[in-house]
Amino acid sequence: MFGKGSSSYEVQSRRDGRWQIEGAFTDQEAALSCARSQLAGGGVEEVKVVKFRTLAGLSLETVILNKKVPVGVKKALVLGGSAEGAPFCRTLDDLYGFESRVVIGRLLRPFLDAQRLTPTELLHSWPAYRKLEEQGALLGAAVHAVARHHGDLHGIAVPDRVRVLRGLVVSASSRARDFLAERKRLPGFDDRDLDATSRRIDAVVGEGGHDTLFLSLLTLHLAEGGTLPGKLEQLLVLMHNAEPRHLALFDGVAADVVGSADTLKELLGEQPSLAMGLCALADALHGRDPEPGGLLGAPPSSALTRLCDLAIRERAPLSRIVLIDRLRQALAGDQPLDRRDPKTEGALLRTITERLTGADGRLLGGAAMSKALDRRMLRHRQTVLRDQGMHDIADRLSMR
Repeated sequence: MFGKGSSSYEVQSRRDGRWQIEGAFTDQEAALSCARSQLAGGGVEEVKVVKFRTLAGLSLETVILNKKVPVGVKKALVLGGSAEGAPFCRTLDDLYGFESRVVIGRLLRPFLDAQRLTPTELLHSWPAYRKLEEQGALLGAAVHAVARHHGDLHGIAVPDRVRVLRGLVVSASSRARDFLAERKRLPGFDDRDLDATSRRIDAVVGEGGHDTLFLSLLTLHLAEGGTLPGKLEQLLVLMHNAEPRHLALFDGVAADVVGSADTLKELLGEQPSLAMGLCALADALHGRDPEPGGLLGAPPSSALTRLCDLAIRERAPLSRIVLIDRLRQALAGDQPLDRRDPKTEGALLRTITERLTGADGRLLGGAAMSKALDRRMLRHRQTVLRDQGMHDIADRLSMR
């Protein structure tokens, strides 16, 4: 008698005791999916989905989902970072691309490190997909994080973007599943004759499908490496005399490996402080021997030194990009350069700047690195001023 009316849904989350609206939807399933992704994304204490319905001039409100994060129990894996920089993927090739894998590596870092996987392996391995799906809403949380980033950046509807991204993920997982089913009928990966491997691949799928199948076969080969540093060792052997066609693919996976902060820390060796680790990495990227005098700790591993040598010779440009960005991110972070003596922050920052500067006077990372250094120095000056009770002056510095 009154008609069906209209319904809308609102996702609300409680963080640090305060409620906020995460999104509004016209589709119930989309709202529930968003709520589950908020729970998996971490940092929330409680999530609600509220249904609003207009009927005969009346507004009815119903809570259709209300979940609290349990306290004192083992927490499930959550997202490891933000979706900043996520490319606007329209095709599977976009999803497999370098920029996409960088963001996948950041978002799913806790899962990838726990499983000792690279983003490339995740995209090409059906068993890896299955393990990710076993983490509950983690994959959905990553998809929603990227969709929200695209919504903020491009002014598009988040639910629509979620559907597109989910479709790409399903297509990628289906391709990985098909590869696993057909693996016995496909060419093998001959690490001693890469050209022959490529010729056999081209004969089966054509040049257009070469890279996808080559990487799928490579993921099986890398499984023998076990740890991420072990996989980097395998890649370095393959990269030694590789032709450009193969070298570009190996470089992309090597960049995946060093995108892991824990793996890079292991490759850098025992370093007494963040400053020493940054100096060691900067020296390696410049091809310099560590300077004597006690500033640096252990020398970087042979694997990291060899990868940096390839980067210097322009044979590993993607790895170079990731390593420089790891330097930038560390400088932009809040961790003291030396926890043992925070008062040395200013002096250490000047030393790091010297190490980042090449013989040609150019700074590794260019303007982005310069900005990170400036912000770190600003925070140090503010800390010094506040320690002396000059809070107003410290506050005014940030306004410049």
